[in-house]
Amino acid sequence: MNFNIVSALRKASASSIALAAAEILAVLVVGFVMMVPDKAHAQSGNVYGSGQAQVYSQTEDAVVVQVRMARTEPTWQARAAGTGVGAVVGGLLGRKASTNSAATVIGTTLGGLAGERVTTAMATNQAQEIVLQLQGRNGMPARVITIVQPAPFDAVAPGQRVFLINSAGTYRVVRALQQPVAYWR
Repeated sequence: MNFNIVSALRKASASSIALAAAEILAVLVVGFVMMVPDKAHAQSGNVYGSGQAQVYSQTEDAVVVQVRMARTEPTWQARAAGTGVGAVVGGLLGRKASTNSAATVIGTTLGGLAGERVTTAMATNQAQEIVLQLQGRNGMPARVITIVQPAPFDAVAPGQRVFLINSAGTYRVVRALQQPVAYWR
């Protein structure tokens, strides 16, 4: 028995083709997002990724100039996964609610939109935007930089002495201890 996909597509209604395309697209989006590796990195100012443990880190003295609360949004992979899952769930609910193919297409579309919005709302985190003045070294002038550090983090205040730590390309701000420590300069 031969199956000719072109003749099958010609006989199918436009709504059936649209439904099949939406379902295939949703599965492809979820599959693509799951295949894309996300590099291991710190999720916050207090959490280190496995690639940052037992790694030489550079540390610089700094003073906090300004702190402002901010938010970090989820990655595009997380948002795409939310869209794909929402589209699949919406399509299934649309198919169950009505035998009409348009209901399935509408359910897929609305489910995808809702999935992306839910993912964005759930994965948006608090962060602090910290403006630092780094101490100049070897006669170099001090410089001012900004680091956005996601929660959980150590709360810092303007005028406070901190350390800027670079661990395998990820920067974080850590409060300096207020007790005297002997070290060479």
